[in-house]
Amino acid sequence: MDIDWTRHIVIGLVSALCVLALTLWGSKSQPDQHGWRSIKPGGIYTVAIVLGTLATFGMAYIWLFVGSSRPDAEQQMHILFWLIMAFGAGTLITVFQYGAPRRPVMRGRGETLVWRGKDGTELKRKLSQAVALRKAFMGPVYIAFEDGVEARIDPYTSNALILLGTLGKRLAPAD
Repeated sequence: MDIDWTRHIVIGLVSALCVLALTLWGSKSQPDQHGWRSIKPGGIYTVAIVLGTLATFGMAYIWLFVGSSRPDAEQQMHILFWLIMAFGAGTLITVFQYGAPRRPVMRGRGETLVWRGKDGTELKRKLSQAVALRKAFMGPVYIAFEDGVEARIDPYTSNALILLGTLGKRLAPAD
């Protein structure tokens, strides 16, 4: 069986370009009238939620109303059921992650970073007080400050890359 690799390579490249475009589209937003840049969910979350929902409902429609006429139809529908569960769970996780950046209400202006802590109080720190950046596996980045306070930031939110880039340069060891 011969596989046409050209088609698969083109599909992979187009997919990679779409992900890159979505990441760049949602990575930066303009400051408000007072110069504050808010850290809020980017475009990649919206697209992931919409496409995840469409895929889940599309597969559910097939499972409920279309089915399969092949000899192994029962096995196919069993696998499709678990695919529906996986896509549904993934979409729900994305919805939860979409809401997470809205809760801390993080914003920055110049040297100042302001966010709402876990207890609901507003925290304010200077970027010069940051001592470390810690990246969780497949998740948020934590900014540690001198006094032990940590700010959680999702790297896929708008303006997060600007803030993390600035802190990364500042905290990088001098050569």
